[in-house]
Amino acid sequence: MMKQIYIPTAPGDNCQNEVAIWLQEPLVKEGYSPGLMLVILGGRKGLENSREHYSKLERFGSIIQDWSFVTMLGCTPCEELDLLNEPEFGLAHIKEGIDYTAKIPFDTGKKLTFHLGSLVTQEEFLRLSKEEWQERFYKIVVPSLKEVAKYGNAKGVEIKVETTPVPEFGDLPDEDSRTYRGERLNQLRNPLYLTHLWGFEQIKESGLGICLDICHSRTIYDSVRLGVSEGILFSEDIGQLADVSLMDDVVALDPTDLVHLNDGRGIYSSAEKTVFEEGVTLGEGEIEDLGEIISLIENRGIPYVLEINETDFVTRPNTKKSVDYLLQRKNYKNKGIER
Repeated sequence: MMKQIYIPTAPGDNCQNEVAIWLQEPLVKEGYSPGLMLVILGGRKGLENSREHYSKLERFGSIIQDWSFVTMLGCTPCEELDLLNEPEFGLAHIKEGIDYTAKIPFDTGKKLTFHLGSLVTQEEFLRLSKEEWQERFYKIVVPSLKEVAKYGNAKGVEIKVETTPVPEFGDLPDEDSRTYRGERLNQLRNPLYLTHLWGFEQIKESGLGICLDICHSRTIYDSVRLGVSEGILFSEDIGQLADVSLMDDVVALDPTDLVHLNDGRGIYSSAEKTVFEEGVTLGEGEIEDLGEIISLIENRGIPYVLEINETDFVTRPNTKKSVDYLLQRKNYKNKGIER
């Protein structure tokens, strides 16, 4: 079965585009089907330079003309992608992202991912019950999702809703002074966190797919396991979540979904003043069954993005190490050794 893998790039940066394409070379040689994930930062403003982005991608047209593409809409500014509190702004942003993706100048498979952006203050989170928040999901969020699905279908773009960590900005220390809705970002809560227990089915009923971000979703299960989920997750969910795992989220996917593949480390704790790390190099984090997760998504033909954090975008050493990790696993597997 052909394994589809995407490498992220900032499409307006020639260097990043070149390196992302270079990173695909050894994967293509091993039979992977290549693609690029176009990372759009800065909200709706980040979509304004679409012509420049397309032009820079076309420089590599002879190589990438048959590749697939994913556009990832960034989650900040928060008010521009918030389908719970600012659904009109969020819907407009997503439609612009669909237009951007549809116009990528290659006639290949095209996808778009985004967060629900359903962030509330701690006080708001605790004020309503789980059932009341889910009622708001159906009343406020679902109509927008259905409109997004209809618009995406008309434009030929597959839409996936990305899973988010808990808390959503739990990778930020208290010293980070940025706020939304009058609350520091790391103190915001998301009453619509998505798992196989609730969320996946509801998103699919709206006509969209799931983008399971591995390092995001593992924070849900680790926060329960380590006893730091109070005030972050619904109390009635904690017992259920303790009996399942991140692997159950992976099992619930099908080949029409998408995965952001990465490792993760640490957990957010207000009391302990700790934060989590996202996009950790494969094999260098704390996801013990990462190898099993990779085997499952590859065996089932679920496409994935190798979404690894970098500080050096010239050589992308962490992504390179993650590519090596995948190829080493493949080599061991060919020798009958599971890793």
